[in-house]
Amino acid sequence: MTLSRRTLLAATALAPGLARAQGTFPSQPLKIVVPYPPGGLTDVLGRLSAERLQAAFGQPVIVDNKPGAATQLGASYVAKQPADGYTLLLATVSTLCITPALYSKPLITYPDFAPVAFMGNVILFLVCRPDLEARDPRDLVALLREKPGGYSYGSPGVGTAHHLLTELILSREQLKAVHVPYLGSAKAVVDLAEGRFDFMFLDATVALPQIAAKKIKVLAVTGTTPDPTLPEVPPLVKFFPGLDLQPWMSIVAPAGTPMPVVTKLNDVLNKALADSDFIQRLRDSGMAPLPLTVAAFGDFIKRDASRWAELVKISGAKAE
Repeated sequence: MTLSRRTLLAATALAPGLARAQGTFPSQPLKIVVPYPPGGLTDVLGRLSAERLQAAFGQPVIVDNKPGAATQLGASYVAKQPADGYTLLLATVSTLCITPALYSKPLITYPDFAPVAFMGNVILFLVCRPDLEARDPRDLVALLREKPGGYSYGSPGVGTAHHLLTELILSREQLKAVHVPYLGSAKAVVDLAEGRFDFMFLDATVALPQIAAKKIKVLAVTGTTPDPTLPEVPPLVKFFPGLDLQPWMSIVAPAGTPMPVVTKLNDVLNKALADSDFIQRLRDSGMAPLPLTVAAFGDFIKRDASRWAELVKISGAKAE
């Protein structure tokens, strides 16, 4: 067989895959794997994203909840799937940045995935028990400095963004406080309201009803600007310059997914992030939507992974 004949046959064999990637994608149902149980914010975002992709592509989009191993179970499943854009992962900062740093032998790391779409930041409020004599983070720091180790803070669990952000503040300000980890925020917020510990970071969806009922007191919000839900609450960076780390959520695909496919997915999801109804549904769920290009999202992951890994090191948190 001549070289030209072999080249022609090889090109013919590759043509269907290239056509599917660049022209006819998607030609079959898609799947979004959510590495968390049903019912939470990640599940809500997965289903909202699936709705938009299905409407845009005219193909069914299945949401598959695969919790376990601190999100690594679902993530490692997606990483092993064909890099064709048909299996996607709802990836949080924990999945791509925090969990790999917690394990000595993580099942996945962020280079195992192709960035598709950054969906937005998860809003956290720094809150305290209602009778704590603090009006803002500056007052809280003063209290902690007066009585080293005499105050305690809660978190939804060891190695969560809430835990690591608190440890960063303590480290930067050279303060000490006792960590009281919980399994999730539901019990923690009840105990905080009852004064069993002193302060913590809480997701907006959990914090807002308790703040409105005056059962807990709000001191600041994560990010660089006030949040529209409580515009009078100052951003954390006002008190801790440069502390702009926030939890976030995204959609990724297996590494090696063709760029034309990634671009198609990114276009649909970014259009959703510009839609007022979609924006409001995310805000109601405690998220601040933020569309990014594929390249900008890829750069962001690299930068954020190193920052969160450093926080894990500072905290001393480990998981095996």
